[in-house]
Amino acid sequence: MNNVHALEFLCEAGRYVYNYENRAKKDEAAFVKAVEQFKQADTIIFNSMITNEEAMILQKLKERHGHKLVNKEAKKFREFLDNFASVSAKRLYRGNLDRIESCDAVIVLGSSVSTDNPMVRLSLETAHNERNAYISYMHSCEDESLKNVITQFVKYEVGSEEGLIAMLAELIVNEEGKEKYKSFFDDLDVGYICGESSVGEEEFEGMHQELLSHEQPVLLVGSDLFNHPRSKNIAKILGMISKYSELEIFIIPPEANTLGVALICDLDEEPEGKTVGYNVKADYTLSCLGDGDLDIPALCQQEGTFTSVDKRVVPLSITADFEGYRLNDISNALGVEAERTIDYTAKLPVSSGYKAVRFDDLESSGYELENLDVQSEDESIENVDDISEFNGTVIYRCNHPLYQFNPYSSKAHKIEGDLVLLGSKQFATAARIKADTMVRFEMDGKTYQRKFKVSDGLKGTIAYNSVFDSTDNYDEYRYKRVKLEEVDE
Repeated sequence: MNNVHALEFLCEAGRYVYNYENRAKKDEAAFVKAVEQFKQADTIIFNSMITNEEAMILQKLKERHGHKLVNKEAKKFREFLDNFASVSAKRLYRGNLDRIESCDAVIVLGSSVSTDNPMVRLSLETAHNERNAYISYMHSCEDESLKNVITQFVKYEVGSEEGLIAMLAELIVNEEGKEKYKSFFDDLDVGYICGESSVGEEEFEGMHQELLSHEQPVLLVGSDLFNHPRSKNIAKILGMISKYSELEIFIIPPEANTLGVALICDLDEEPEGKTVGYNVKADYTLSCLGDGDLDIPALCQQEGTFTSVDKRVVPLSITADFEGYRLNDISNALGVEAERTIDYTAKLPVSSGYKAVRFDDLESSGYELENLDVQSEDESIENVDDISEFNGTVIYRCNHPLYQFNPYSSKAHKIEGDLVLLGSKQFATAARIKADTMVRFEMDGKTYQRKFKVSDGLKGTIAYNSVFDSTDNYDEYRYKRVKLEEVDE
């Protein structure tokens, strides 16, 4: 198996640390400056490519010094989980990778699985190969890498995810749930949703019959839903499905440790004042990629844990040396003290489902979070909103090609992959643009300049914008209507 193909099947920890390390020496003057920058900072901006222990340190710094903590992606994900829990009465989703592999029916909605999480993709392949599972893949873009696994591809219009989730609820929620949310179901306009989403009633009926004939169904949902304009209501409808049906929900967090950050940190909406960035560009930046004001270790250079898509607290071991400073050195200088970073492992919040287990006592497989009961004062669900139209040139944010996962893989010397705007011949015709043309467009509050490449493997009129090199966290819907402007190279 060559390096590129092997990457697609790495364990979840492995794919986030593969073949990249940061090299640095200790510089006392630079360290003193870093500590001073933290003292002066109002906000710490960070992404989810960190360990649970680092997230805990950042939370302790907030509690001691009053920093705002900003990770927009993790905050949106936490809000999604909170709204899900307000109806499901459980803090977390029930499904896991083993459940997907052993199930006989899966519905996928709102995730480009192959680019979002290769481990989930592998689990779908296992379910298909070993259980001959029925797999209905609902998305606005086809997934060519799963074409031999998918039983039924259901293409829907961009923006219609809330209506589709509601239609699934109509099919499978039991009588108790139907009675509790009677007004929601009475208001459901099946004809409108089917017409605007381009998913016919016969397709839903086909899915319903398949679910009735299978005993272990799973609904797998992903990042297209977390930043959807109607994400709050989508999460609540999913909570209803989880509580009042046999369908197990599996939610794919968007990044390496988004679930851990969401459960550990008390996150703020927006940065204020002077900012320090931890693996994110800010007024002063600490970076494991060697492009900041102070170098910090990459994940493969740390001991600690992360919280996997499988809701497991998984240990990481050091596989490459790092001679520079760590976040724990800075926090010690700021009065948040621990001898080692891994001293925080046993202090992860029990109130979020973690266990008071020391790092040195963890088994290699870690442990599963406790799925705590949740009491909510607001179990209400809104009626489905009108479906917005996405006409014109539409681009989808994702990691592409499949073997590029994140900034670590983009730095790894054995992996190649260009940052391009990738579309089909049909997209090129609709957008009136030729292959190998350099274009400029705005998306997620940024201006991108990409070479447009035509892929014979893609279909439809939606192009992919590769963002695997970015350390940003995203809190906008993954689809965007844009204006393409041709520019000179």
